Parts: sequence; structure tokens; C-alpha cells
Amino acid sequence: MTKEKPGSLAYICYDAPMRRTTIFLPDALHERLREEAFHKRVSMAELIRLRLEPQPKARKRDPLSEAEGIFRDGALSQHIDGELYGIE
Repeated sequence: MTKEKPGSLAYICYDAPMRRTTIFLPDALHERLREEAFHKRVSMAELIRLRLEPQPKARKRDPLSEAEGIFRDGALSQHIDGELYGIE
């Protein structure tokens, strides 16, 4: 068994190539980043990557979803989407 030198931890491998960069943060911002990364159990770098990646947009709730099924046959008008949303 070999002894590891202090500070010689292995880097996490990713599927995509990564570039190393340096950023300068005020102490308070660095501390907030460190604490959030600790609580989410991810690295600070991973947290920054997650924040910079575009997030999928939340789907808007259909205003008619609550009205669905209130008619006898449970179907809404065939052309209601066109009238409300301009969809043909």
C-alpha cells in the first residue's frame, strides 16, 4: 500500500473536457459559495457550473387543466386551443 502525499488528491473525471480557470471573489461571496457547496455536498466548482448552465424552463401551467372533465363527456371543445393560444 502506498502512502499519498498531503494535498495529492485525485481529480474527478468528467465525460467532457474541462478547462481550469481562476476567479477572484470577495470573502463574503466565497464563504456563501463554500457553505452552499458543503450543504449540497458538491464541490464549489460543480456549484458554479450548475449555476452557469442554462436550466430547462419550467412548463407553464395550462389554465384549462382545472376545467378538464367538468363537461358530461369529459372533453373540451376541439378548437379551444386555437381560440385561447392561437394554436391551429
